[in-house]
Amino acid sequence: PTTAPLASPMPTPNWAVRVGIVSGHRGPQNDPGAVCPDGLTEREINFDTAQMVVNRLQGLGYTVDLLDEFDPRLQNYQAAALLSIHANTCREWPDGEIVSGYLLAAPAARVTARGNDELLVDCISRAYAGASGLTRREGTTIDMTDYHNFREIHPLTPGAIIELGFMRADRDLLLQSERLGQGLTQGLLCFLEPLRFQAPTALPTPADAPTPTTQG
Repeated sequence: PTTAPLASPMPTPNWAVRVGIVSGHRGPQNDPGAVCPDGLTEREINFDTAQMVVNRLQGLGYTVDLLDEFDPRLQNYQAAALLSIHANTCREWPDGEIVSGYLLAAPAARVTARGNDELLVDCISRAYAGASGLTRREGTTIDMTDYHNFREIHPLTPGAIIELGFMRADRDLLLQSERLGQGLTQGLLCFLEPLRFQAPTALPTPADAPTPTTQG
């Protein structure tokens, strides 16, 4: 007798795939994050970029939550991925040193979803580097690797936090929220739909100097 071919599993529709985007420092606490001398705040940069990512993913049919920094929904939050968006300090460095680049981290102490965390970070890093032209800096701090959201979300929710760049040296770029949002969206799609979306294969060489950073 002829054997009927096995049916291919139906792909999960985008609307059934939830993504969380944390807009760093947003919320009722009225915390501006890092602030430049002219009043530009990290919170503004974070929100403009986060909103771009949310809009693009929703436009593709994904279910997306725009989350505050200390959003009560983060407790045991379950999603296909969570990305928290921040920017780095606007301070001047000694001797006029130019400090530029982005930082990216996953939960350092988590074991259960560690593989997925690293895949998420790799996808975002390659896509963001390609879109922004920035170099990924080494030397993430415990404020990033032990970021409070990582302890709040469900253990199996892959998570990452990005510092988009430094608000002084990278200021012009950080105001281009559409460009940055496109890079982050492409990175998330690389993770969510690896067969359809691929991030650039080459990355800029990481900066050798340790990163003097305070988490934004």
